[in-house]
Amino acid sequence: MWREGMGLFLLAFGVGCGGPLPEEGAEVATGEVSTALLCLPDEASTQRVRTILPPTDYPPRLAPVPASFVEFGGQLYFAVNDEAGRGALWKSDGTEAGTVAVKEFPVTEGSFIPSVRGLTALPSLLFFQAADADHGSELWVSDGTSGGTRVLKDLTPGVEGSSLSHLTGLENRLVFFRDEVDPESSSSRAELWSSDGTEAGTVRVRDFATGTEVSNLAGRLGGALLFFVRDTSGTALWRTDGTAGGTVRLMRLDAGPDSAYASELRISGELAFFSLREPTNDTEVWKTDGTAAGTVRLKTYGPSRGVRLLDMLGSYLYLTTTSYSTQYMVLNRLPVAGGDSTSIFTFPNPYASQGEAFPYVDAVSVAPQGTKIFFSIYIGSSGPAPRDTQLWVTDGTASGTTLLRQPLSLSDEYGSPVYAVSDNLAFFSAFEQESAGIEPWVTDGTPGGTRRLEDIHPVNSSYPRDFFRMGARVFFSAFDETQAGQLWSTTLRDACVAPVRE
Repeated sequence: MWREGMGLFLLAFGVGCGGPLPEEGAEVATGEVSTALLCLPDEASTQRVRTILPPTDYPPRLAPVPASFVEFGGQLYFAVNDEAGRGALWKSDGTEAGTVAVKEFPVTEGSFIPSVRGLTALPSLLFFQAADADHGSELWVSDGTSGGTRVLKDLTPGVEGSSLSHLTGLENRLVFFRDEVDPESSSSRAELWSSDGTEAGTVRVRDFATGTEVSNLAGRLGGALLFFVRDTSGTALWRTDGTAGGTVRLMRLDAGPDSAYASELRISGELAFFSLREPTNDTEVWKTDGTAAGTVRLKTYGPSRGVRLLDMLGSYLYLTTTSYSTQYMVLNRLPVAGGDSTSIFTFPNPYASQGEAFPYVDAVSVAPQGTKIFFSIYIGSSGPAPRDTQLWVTDGTASGTTLLRQPLSLSDEYGSPVYAVSDNLAFFSAFEQESAGIEPWVTDGTPGGTRRLEDIHPVNSSYPRDFFRMGARVFFSAFDETQAGQLWSTTLRDACVAPVRE
């Protein structure tokens, strides 16, 4: 499968407020006010759920951690893979006693890929990929119990294992891709599969020919999976509902062997937005509702700017454009119904005249039914580490675009996650030079309401990962005083008490 992207330019920038460039106008966007108010969680409500992994010799930022969180049957399910190569499927109800292993997998040789991964929940079944000595890495299914967890089908007979991707639940069926490599020619082809959770009902839906590349970008829109296919005739957008008849090419997006490639895909409500990078370095921004008639090019940006999609608020798609020559980033809004984009805000970049300092957006998060976009920005350097990293929020207006915290992570081996629970509560990680290192932080969307959640590892950094809300808890992984990555959680509240200031 092809790997696409705009190219990762590490970045960050200094404190301050920006505005539109002199030649750019700014209009005011409106949106509904969210009524879902949550309090900033505190240290008392934040604790380790259970010690799961043993101490590790890995650096904390690279240590194994509980990962691949999903909610299934009212409980949290996740993967645990240790440095020795053992893997396990775990579940948790949020208590220490209720956090237990469902199925353990022994060490398998010949692969550095985590044994258990890709957890995907359907209403009554949980699918994941795991490796054992008899089958290699294959597709497994579980009803949530140890006895009800089994290998679903040996897609590549024997111990060799299968390369699977895009595991996606569509109502009561799972769809996924299998990438098969010819060892003699090193050529590969992608196969689309579907499963109802039984061996007989796990079937190949379509075989894409050798030389056809299926993009690593894919996303669920309604009851279908959208994906991109590129071959000698060009690049096309496809959709599938898991059946042969429902697997169709929606539209040819570009033509010829040197066609454009998809660089971003963002699902927002009932629409999906994607960008195409042309051989000319132009960037096309598209929208689709999952039909051919509803797949429309919104705008083409020239080769002098990098483009990054944020999300849709109201009737506008918000995105950033960054000049390759000036190294300044601008927030833009693009009408979803069609029309030209409007510049809203110019982000400060105090390093713009100091050599390589290209800013780009990294993590983006919008709460369900949210009216604000939380996102992180990196400012690059001539080395692997960024100059600066920052957390921002926008409601789509210049006055509502605010710097919340800097820096986040300044490591080139660990990127700060951003996870919005509501318009007034988002989780992320940030760095403190003189005290706590990199620890979990929370924000209510204002600079004054942005603070550290807890100093989980006082003598080091905890490098939090994988924030995930389930009910009244937000779970995450963190490296703590056990000298290993463990499962942590914090409890959400809607009855607020003012914090005590020391």
